[in-house]
Amino acid sequence: MPLTELSIKSLKPKAKLYRVADSNGLCLEITPQGNKLWRWRFYHLGKPQMTALGKYPYVSLAQARKLRDEARETLKSGKHPTLAKKAQKLRRSLEGANTFERIARNWMENKKKGLNPKYAKQSLERLEQLVFPMIGALPVTDITIPDVVRVVERIGNRGTIETAKRMKQLIGQIFRYAAQRGLCDHNPAADLRDILPPKEEKHHACIPLAELPTLLQAIEGRKNDFSKYAMQLLALTFVRTGELIGAKWEEIDFERAEWHIPKERMKMKRPHLVSLSKQALAVLKELHKKTGTKTHIFHSPASKSMHISNGTVLMALRRMGYQGRMSGHGFRTVASTLLNEKGYPPDVIERQLAHEAEDKIRAAYNRAEYLLERKKMMQDYADMLEKMRTAKNKVVNPRFVQVGGS
Repeated sequence: MPLTELSIKSLKPKAKLYRVADSNGLCLEITPQGNKLWRWRFYHLGKPQMTALGKYPYVSLAQARKLRDEARETLKSGKHPTLAKKAQKLRRSLEGANTFERIARNWMENKKKGLNPKYAKQSLERLEQLVFPMIGALPVTDITIPDVVRVVERIGNRGTIETAKRMKQLIGQIFRYAAQRGLCDHNPAADLRDILPPKEEKHHACIPLAELPTLLQAIEGRKNDFSKYAMQLLALTFVRTGELIGAKWEEIDFERAEWHIPKERMKMKRPHLVSLSKQALAVLKELHKKTGTKTHIFHSPASKSMHISNGTVLMALRRMGYQGRMSGHGFRTVASTLLNEKGYPPDVIERQLAHEAEDKIRAAYNRAEYLLERKKMMQDYADMLEKMRTAKNKVVNPRFVQVGGS
């Protein structure tokens, strides 16, 4: 006969444990100490089994019957109810421990050996400031696509589109790390390409081509200091300012007339080769007389980094009257514009500028090719600049300067 709340209350403890049946295998176990425990009897793989469903009165009769029915459904699916319950309990405990913040910190610890220390520190600080306050305490299994969208859009709405883009990438990497370790089933940041407005193009100050001869002549007229040599090499190599000021003598191969910049110092994290023209080599030889015994070409004992600062070139241009009109990056823009106008192949120019190719296969191809074309182009360009710099008593239009074969 099925149990009732009244009949359960009337059950008294005995000297030995005994059980009273309810229905469909559910029973109430009464211990000698007076505890009343719900049990469900069932068969699994032909063998009699029993699982606990809770303690009365914390689990009422109605709740016990519901738990029994759920256990029966689990059994019908081929799973052992007790083992399935333990597995679910374990999953819940792991979910509580595997918050996004905890996994993000584990990911950072795992990855930081291969990252630039400054970048790793900055990434963790941004996660702490911008992401953890919103989703850091949530288990990764509970975080949805809208949750990630809210985080990224909030960062972007502050006007920091580039930061929002980078944090979206970081969140995606953290979820991939979690999924690879079985801590979540999907990556809610996997395809959020359209949630941010396009980044406004940053324009670096750059003079018109017509003013290039005047600038080159003004640089030539300066005293022989680091700012003069830096501007000359920026014009002749059109590397980024940071790549130039951090240059080391060990990167220069005078015999092959090549400058090999390691990937660690490149924006795209790929090694870069600069073919050195006769004019660039001449500047480097003058510098070698000054700092050839040092590690850095632009050695500065006053700097912790042991080389001149990014502001050296900008300050020199400012003193020359080019504030807001020309920058270190402007030499790259000038070179790209002039070489394209002269008809040099765009792929050769882009590879020399160390720009990322849109197609990864094309990027790999470009790393191995165009060396001869780049070598000729760099010498042609240096000759072109020399003609502008040495012109006497007349304004030279760069568009009409002729170089060999171009």
